[in-house]
Amino acid sequence: QKICDSRLVPSKVDTSLFVGGEAIAQAYKPNAPMKTNVCEESSSNGNNQLHKAAHWSFWRSDYKDNVPIFIKANLFSCNGGDAATRENEEVTMEVWQPRPNGTYSSIRPGIEEGDCRASVPIATTTTNSENDSLIDTNRIGAVEFETFAPGSIGILNGLVPPSSRDYPPYKPGAIHMFLNIDGYQPLLTQLSMSELNDWIPNKISKGRFKLSNGKKSFNNKGSGIEIQSVTPTPQSGYKLAIEVEVNFFLVGNGKETNDTIEDIFCSHSLHRGRLSWIPSFFKEPISVCSAAHMDFYAL
Repeated sequence: QKICDSRLVPSKVDTSLFVGGEAIAQAYKPNAPMKTNVCEESSSNGNNQLHKAAHWSFWRSDYKDNVPIFIKANLFSCNGGDAATRENEEVTMEVWQPRPNGTYSSIRPGIEEGDCRASVPIATTTTNSENDSLIDTNRIGAVEFETFAPGSIGILNGLVPPSSRDYPPYKPGAIHMFLNIDGYQPLLTQLSMSELNDWIPNKISKGRFKLSNGKKSFNNKGSGIEIQSVTPTPQSGYKLAIEVEVNFFLVGNGKETNDTIEDIFCSHSLHRGRLSWIPSFFKEPISVCSAAHMDFYAL
């Protein structure tokens, strides 16, 4: 109930929540391929990647072994609502993240498609039994996917080629998720590796995802996500693998989703003024809201 009370937000995604934190919307690219394996251990060019994790804001460590992550998520409606469905279309959750080496794949259409990006199918659920609890009757869907731990990004926010260097200060890697379902307000949220580290005994994680910067840079209040469990699990060939269970909370608005991606993400669609793009560029998806900048920055 506490999370649902904090989710009283407008229908537009509030990307300002992610400015200054480890999660941003800059690297979002629409139309990712449908799959349940978000990130491969090797990059799109076939080269195996080191996992780059920052333990201090000005230093990243290289690990030869990557960390598989298996995520199970339940979708709940804060105020009741229909199952997560869309007529003649499979409902998905869009997921993207940095590669293990801390770089995002290209945000240009048609390049490196599906490289640490996926549209993950949502299994819809309906619960009409009189024996269902309140939380069960508000459950509208479930989603499962697997990936590898994202690397820490730097001041360039991971928007550099894999062969290039991102510079400090570094931030924890994060798995970004976007839900846009008919009848519900859009939800943009993330799962930070620093949050997962707090759930794993240090003797097992050996501080793999801990960033000692004195504070957590992301405030989870109103983010619509709640971690239920983080469990180390055996996985052949890996020193560490983890299973994560989370809950997502959506607010119903009782209408079909007719807004375009631009309407949802881009501040200029709200006519906030001629200079509104200056702060917006650092929080909104470049490929959606500032496509012309992709040529200027060779992204």
